[in-house]
Amino acid sequence: MACALFAGIFEACFALYKQAVADNARNLYLRNLLRSQPVFPHGDIYREALLASIDAQALSRLHQGPMIKILISNPPHWAGAQLAVLLGMAAFGIKAWHKDAVHSSMGQRVGFRPLYVSVQECATPGALADLIIASSCVPPLTPQARRNGIALLDGSLVSNVPIEGVDPNAGETLVLLTRPFSRLPSVPGRTYVQPSQPVPVGAWDYTNEAAVQCAFDLGRRDGEHFCAAAGA
Repeated sequence: MACALFAGIFEACFALYKQAVADNARNLYLRNLLRSQPVFPHGDIYREALLASIDAQALSRLHQGPMIKILISNPPHWAGAQLAVLLGMAAFGIKAWHKDAVHSSMGQRVGFRPLYVSVQECATPGALADLIIASSCVPPLTPQARRNGIALLDGSLVSNVPIEGVDPNAGETLVLLTRPFSRLPSVPGRTYVQPSQPVPVGAWDYTNEAAVQCAFDLGRRDGEHFCAAAGA
């Protein structure tokens, strides 16, 4: 979202994504188990929507904008790709039991390490798409992401709200959450903002165009209310 906004392509990217979701009938294609096509369509839909909207000009605008750092999980150095995925699945499962914790770093407890990569390091639209997709890499839902030969996983494994990537001397920090919590942290210098109700689409539901639009509309209304209350 941040990349699309600062690259000046949000409307095009959002429209392409919604159309791709509208054209996708299922989140699971079991018939593809015996074919060369992916069983899960998520990775291809995500990547195609990104590449269809981010061209060289958009990437140049993004490079000239504010620094955007994307969090990826580096697996333990002693774990191969398959073991890293198994460890990641276990960490995700444990994290689900503590779903009301705003800050969770279960993956770090089993050896995953945070890797923050600036989008300014991406020289091509393809490299940017690879980086964004790596930040939400959850095999087998998405293809296995790699960087310098190392298998990477979803950044939320090491921090589901990556406040650690913010310079502690940066001043006031606005933390935008993607789901409501029963209690928000009280930390000097931070303002936590959460949705006014549960987001009406699942993170891995790529079939419901109307729900995607409802999620956007919810965020816009909540954002307008927050700005009005803040006097912005």
